[in-house]
Amino acid sequence: MLCMLLSSLCRLPAYADNNALVVRSRPLLHTLVEIKAWGAGAEQAIEEAFAEMERVNGLLNNYDPQSEVSAINRHAGDSPVTVSQETMEALTLALKYGDITGGALDITIGPLLRMWGFVKDDVGLDGSDPDSAALEKATSLVDYRALELVRHKTWYGSTQCSARLRGKEMWIDVGSFSKGYVADRAVAVLKKHRIENALVIAGGTVCGLGGKPDGSLWQVGVQHPRKPGRLLTAVSLKNSSISTAGDYENFYLKNGKRRAHIIDPRTGIPVSRLQSVSVIAPDGATSDLLDTPLFVLGIEKGMEIVRGLTGVEVLMVSEAGQVAYSEGWPEKNIAY
Repeated sequence: MLCMLLSSLCRLPAYADNNALVVRSRPLLHTLVEIKAWGAGAEQAIEEAFAEMERVNGLLNNYDPQSEVSAINRHAGDSPVTVSQETMEALTLALKYGDITGGALDITIGPLLRMWGFVKDDVGLDGSDPDSAALEKATSLVDYRALELVRHKTWYGSTQCSARLRGKEMWIDVGSFSKGYVADRAVAVLKKHRIENALVIAGGTVCGLGGKPDGSLWQVGVQHPRKPGRLLTAVSLKNSSISTAGDYENFYLKNGKRRAHIIDPRTGIPVSRLQSVSVIAPDGATSDLLDTPLFVLGIEKGMEIVRGLTGVEVLMVSEAGQVAYSEGWPEKNIAY
């Protein structure tokens, strides 16, 4: 989780003054999304940004039976589903980062999440762990390369997009990237309204645009993975984003051991080698697409991936509390 370190300006009422900070929040993306902005027309820009987030989330949310991703899941192993440009873009990005991370990111992880008890409000298993046969079957249904994305020109010149999962019972889960992608859509709307200074907080992803009314940068605190209410560190954001994946929110205890929702799609087993991973990137989609697979890969392989990416930095905490960060991580004072 990411915590905001904002000045008392956040508590001031929003006056007509262009330098007054406007703060609005609403339930969205299975969390409480907050947008802070200042500048001419900030109030209207925020409302339209929320409307765009709701619209795009309505396309991607696999827990909404009316979404396009849910339609892809229903038709798995059957016919292609016509999808919007937004869904096509989001899924294309997810496949790209599946390749970049060697399959550590796999958005067809749904069958494994279900098997391990992570697709319900009260997470956990009612009985024993899955046996080898169940594990083998669920893992066989996970392969992002079996998602077929097709663009083609219609006779009247427009582009039509479609998506299809090749295997029956396959299931896309967008939890590893949708917050970042949808937050970027909000940032795009704010920019369209010529808002130069804003913050979009969508659970574990925060996108920072410009700075605060007093001229300072937005400050984002990274939660300590083992000390609730304490910060591990804080970073300044300007025209960049940060996302965190950790084992401390969506988890349950089994035989005295913590079992988190981050599962290695290659083995089918929940990952326990790390406590948290935070990624800074130029946009929310990139930071959100990377935090989960870097968690899966661990410190050594994760750092190797990051060194090959431009504008990306990472902070990782091992299961034993070892802290590691990439060379360009902005804040070296890590208080574990």
